[in-house]
Order: sequence, then structure tokens, then C-alpha cells
Amino acid sequence: MAYATGSDAVIKIGSDTLIQCSSFSIDKTVDNAETSAISTTAKTFVNTLDSWTGSLSIFYDAADSATTAILTATAGNTGPVVISFYYEGTATGDKYLTGNGLMSGLSWTGEANGVFTADVSVTGTGTLAESTAP
Repeated sequence: MAYATGSDAVIKIGSDTLIQCSSFSIDKTVDNAETSAISTTAKTFVNTLDSWTGSLSIFYDAADSATTAILTATAGNTGPVVISFYYEGTATGDKYLTGNGLMSGLSWTGEANGVFTADVSVTGTGTLAESTAP
């Protein structure tokens, strides 16, 4: 079995590759609605709306256009950006997740013996779809 590793991953903001990303996470949930009839003894449910959130940990690099796009989006009052999580890589046939997301949070960290880092929160707007790299 072939495993995808973190070194295979690529994050894109629009068409720009995020060069300085050290980690990411994606959480997808599906709401449920109860459909149990009054004459049954076990509850039943159906799936309704899905949603997703994500987070990115990045090293601050003013020369990285994707980092600049994230910082602009988290400044507020901007629309969603297309964000793509290439968890297998970008070679033809590799799978990735893509969707529109609002940059909903930014937390900076700096230390005397390190580079500035930022943790960015993403709130999905619409579906997070799985696609295949061309």
C-alpha cells in the first residue's frame, strides 16, 4: 500500500502554491435530521447539510504570493478564496480536496530564536470536493 506523506502535500490558494506551509488540517461534518416514525423503536436519520473547516500553519514569507493572498483575505471584508489541499501531490492522477473558503482567523507567533509563524483558520463556504490532478 502506498501512503501519502506530509512531504507530498501541496496547498494552493487560487493558482498560487503556498510555499511556506508546515502543516494543515481539514475537518468535514455532515448534519443529520431525524426521520423516526412514531411507531418505531429505533431512531433513523438522513444526512442533510455538510460543512468544512480547515487550518494552516505557515512561516511568514513576504515573497510568497499565496501567503500574501492569505494575509489579505484575513484582513477582513474579502470574499472567499479557492483553496486546494493536494494531499497526494500534484502529479497526474493524484487526489486533492478543493473548495471556497473564508479566512476566518489569524494567530501570529514570534520568538527570539525562530521565524514568524501564523496559524490560519478557514471556514468553508460550499462543498469541499475531491478532484484528481490533471
